[in-house]
Amino acid sequence: MGKRYYCDYCNKTMVDTPSTIKTHNNGLAHQKLVQEHYRQYKDPELILQEEATKKPCLRFAKGECLFGALCRFSHYTREEIETFRRYVASKSCHNQPYQHPNFEELYNKLQTDKDNAKTQNDSVPNENEVWYDSNGATYILPWTYNSVLDNYGDSLPPSIKRMKLMDFENANIIEWG
Repeated sequence: MGKRYYCDYCNKTMVDTPSTIKTHNNGLAHQKLVQEHYRQYKDPELILQEEATKKPCLRFAKGECLFGALCRFSHYTREEIETFRRYVASKSCHNQPYQHPNFEELYNKLQTDKDNAKTQNDSVPNENEVWYDSNGATYILPWTYNSVLDNYGDSLPPSIKRMKLMDFENANIIEWG
């Protein structure tokens, strides 16, 4: 029987000769299926640029358009185009580089929040410390410092002592990942 060529886009097999494959690849049905396949991977910005100048396809709305992705008219609804516009707009807003929080800012915010919590409610400590930085990131710290340990002074091991900002002045903090 000889070698067979299988086209993934068309789900067809044919004789593996260059002329047969070339004829198949130049056919309208094959080109339509290839375009429809790659349409799902297009960037929304590119879709908006292409569809901005096209008029809506009346045959596609009726379900009669035979050209598929090769049609010179738009096959997207107004709602889909509006969704693409919102997505592109939100994507452009998030292109600003993320700024990692400053350690001093994080530490000072944590200490002031703890002090405020103590003055508001001395008998019940918070279970979780929550901190929001200027970039909108949320940090949940699962510990609270027991103020009873302050009575022991410097006799506590370093892992239990209250952290101070000057403890981290010479720290070599590296970024993970």
